[in-house]
Amino acid sequence: MTDPLLTKDGQELLDSILSMRPAVMREDRKKRYLRILSLLMNEQGCNEARKELLLEAVFMVEPKVFEFSYKMRHDPDAREKIWPKYVDVEAYLSTPILVKRWKSFPASKLAKRPDQMKVIAVCASPRKGGNNEVLIDEALHGVADAGAGVEKITLRRMKIGFCIGCMKCKDEGFDLWCARKDDMTDIFPKIVDADAIIIGFPVYWGRECGQLATFMDRLNCFERFKFRVALEPGRRALVIGTWGVPKVDAYDHVIENIILTLNEHQIETVEAISVGGLEGVYYGVDDNKKAIALRFPGEVEKVYQAGRSLVTG
Repeated sequence: MTDPLLTKDGQELLDSILSMRPAVMREDRKKRYLRILSLLMNEQGCNEARKELLLEAVFMVEPKVFEFSYKMRHDPDAREKIWPKYVDVEAYLSTPILVKRWKSFPASKLAKRPDQMKVIAVCASPRKGGNNEVLIDEALHGVADAGAGVEKITLRRMKIGFCIGCMKCKDEGFDLWCARKDDMTDIFPKIVDADAIIIGFPVYWGRECGQLATFMDRLNCFERFKFRVALEPGRRALVIGTWGVPKVDAYDHVIENIILTLNEHQIETVEAISVGGLEGVYYGVDDNKKAIALRFPGEVEKVYQAGRSLVTG
């Protein structure tokens, strides 16, 4: 396929953006950018692409956080707009956090009333009382107020080793969940017995925190001999991701990866929450060392409602 024609400013922008990517990734990224650009040009009926259209194509290829990174490098006004909360306490304390409750779609019908359901929440945050844990607790309040039973599993308090790839769980006739003996031994049956699961985690640097990565790896044992999925369909999930970047969808692709992994185990995510803008002068806490999210009850209410919806419909 012939590369689309770019204006001079479009070509300069393409070269600049490619320079932001590691050399080993540039050729593949260029192909993706230009493929999407060709479709946009065809859609708009133009023969030559200016930098604005190229940028639209790039943002369609890259994770949303790239848009933020690009603006921080190339747009002084954007930098100046967010900078006060990093240096001024009042600006930090008064700038609302960003909470997005994902648009929900019709899910499988609930088989039980809320008062017959049990929900477990997995808190992967290493920070006691941090924003992610506070929001998990808020979701659990919504679940409990709807009448369901709740239990919170806090990973930082547990001894959970890495999946070592022994694949004993795939052996025919293997009658344990996992060959490793640690606190996951008690968690596996809780997942099996649960009607719904809440998973919450912070993003510190580009992906889910290490605590959640280790936990999710250990769920590998729910795939058994001959690729049989051990969990029966019917479980629901709510996923809550939090990050410092002041862009509410910056790491939605990380949440999507968790949703896709749960889906492999026949756990249907019916609610998801993205929370951004938590960093600043005190990096996620207020001047009393409490989670900054607590200063914005209107935003926190979205998480409560998502928790309630998890068991009501």
